Amino acid sequence: MKGSTLFADVSEWQPPLPDDYPYRWVAIRSNDGTYRDRRFEANWATVRRMLDDGRLVGAIVYAVVRPNWEETLAVHLEMQGEDRPDVVTMADAESWNGQIVGDHSDAFNGFVAGASAWRGGTVGERPVRCLGYLNPNDIGIWPNLPDIPFVVPSFGAPPDFAAAPELGRRYVAQQYTDGAGHRADLPQGYGKVHCDMNIAHGRDPWQLGDVLGTTEIPVD
Repeated sequence: MKGSTLFADVSEWQPPLPDDYPYRWVAIRSNDGTYRDRRFEANWATVRRMLDDGRLVGAIVYAVVRPNWEETLAVHLEMQGEDRPDVVTMADAESWNGQIVGDHSDAFNGFVAGASAWRGGTVGERPVRCLGYLNPNDIGIWPNLPDIPFVVPSFGAPPDFAAAPELGRRYVAQQYTDGAGHRADLPQGYGKVHCDMNIAHGRDPWQLGDVLGTTEIPVD
């Protein structure tokens, strides 16, 4: 879609990220709680190489945040080893079909604050280079949202923020498919790989970087 930015979610469930990955942003998983993604080391090396040579404008490294958020954060930071100004952290918050219930705002916000401190602190009260991932249907697990952008999953249709207006005000990108054909007018992955795909409507890769707070943006 012209004027918008597409990016894939890549984890151990996909083959290693290829050098011919076609989009200008990518999201790769580092960890789920204390579980370390088996393909992260290879994917991280590819991402850094593509950032260095300008094929990528920016990258998202995401962690599935569990109630043991301190350990989740420690693993997330250790696996990267270095902070880069063209990389942001995403806190992936999910209820896992009701496995996680109740208000876990303290855990999610603690993770965001810790990742932001590592990436440079805050601008005013806004965490630096952090974003969240949250389904509006799961707003009950994270009702006290920080002032960060959010990726919102909604397969095949625009997200409905009727029950989560604060999330709607922070909405930056939509996860529109899991690679199974939702929004058939948009890519379902890259190459032969089908995967979760996201779109930042109306923002080119550099505009997305502005919103996400990357401070050194490669140019063509």
